[in-house]
Amino acid sequence: MNFVEIVIIGTVAMLLLGILVVVLVIFQQKQVIQHKLVLRDKDLQLQRERLVAVLQGQEQERKRIAEDLHDEVGAQLSVLKLNIGQLQQHLKNGNGEGDRLKETKDFTDTIIQHLRFISQSLHPQALDNLGLSHALDSFCSLMNKNKQVTISFKTAGNGQPVDREKALNIYRVVQELMNNILKHAQATEVLITYHSTPTLLSIDVEDNGNGLLLAALDSSRKKTGSLGLKNIESRLNIIGGSINFVPRSPKGTIAQIRVENYQPSVN
Repeated sequence: MNFVEIVIIGTVAMLLLGILVVVLVIFQQKQVIQHKLVLRDKDLQLQRERLVAVLQGQEQERKRIAEDLHDEVGAQLSVLKLNIGQLQQHLKNGNGEGDRLKETKDFTDTIIQHLRFISQSLHPQALDNLGLSHALDSFCSLMNKNKQVTISFKTAGNGQPVDREKALNIYRVVQELMNNILKHAQATEVLITYHSTPTLLSIDVEDNGNGLLLAALDSSRKKTGSLGLKNIESRLNIIGGSINFVPRSPKGTIAQIRVENYQPSVN
């Protein structure tokens, strides 16, 4: 073997060794990246589980308070209203006591209505008993009693059942949107459209306000102690949903909620 062949063989060997080193470095970097991705996915999953646990804890506490208000305070106020009504029948002397009792009875009735609204807001019984569509319809009826804004509910293709967890999160999202519309949009009319297909649930919340709903929600994200858009996005992320805001013509905003594969899983 002459000198030239030795040089060629040595060069080839060095080249192969260099290629091997590069391959090993690339392989190691790929493993490091994959490890980081696994850690990131585990961290995201842990954050999601913590968020779900927090939200479930909140819902359980809301349900407990709502039941206490309905069963205890509501029942006692109903008895008070009944007693006042009975007293009215015995006061016929015309010296003003009857009128004052009537005012007290009307005031008690107003308190009962407010109590029902608070209880419904804390935990919607219709959601457990009748499903998401009827719960949202009931929510709109309750909101209309405040006379601040006219809320209409329209539904199509609502025969599909909705998973319990997803239904509750969607209900809270619509509730949060309505609260912010009342606070910031200066709207007089709101239309909630509910539409479902076997694979996609669509809910549009449309207001005729000043078009500042998204800006108000985004601004609340930066305030300490204010959830707003962050709360909405977190709930939708948990259930694999999305929300998009588009301008409404001639004025206002349309919040488009979309959730795929929303039906209960078949075991």
